[in-house]
Amino acid sequence: MSTNNLTDKLDDFFDLSKKKQKKKHDKLASIIKKLEDKKDKIKKELIKESERDETSSKFVKLGKELKVISKMIKKARKHDK
Repeated sequence: MSTNNLTDKLDDFFDLSKKKQKKKHDKLASIIKKLEDKKDKIKKELIKESERDETSSKFVKLGKELKVISKMIKKARKHDK
């Protein structure tokens, strides 16, 4: 699942009323899990790329993507409580 799709799902979720949010809690949990899985994959790629060249554009892009996903996870967990 792409990052854009996950972002769209999070935005849709946060626009719902409190009752609907409770019903959709399971979906949010699955989104968080997918984001964490994606974060782990990116970390592994980032480590591999850093061994090659820490100044490459791929390394920079992976770092930015990791930062965005981390913020999305933080936002999702904040609303999950």
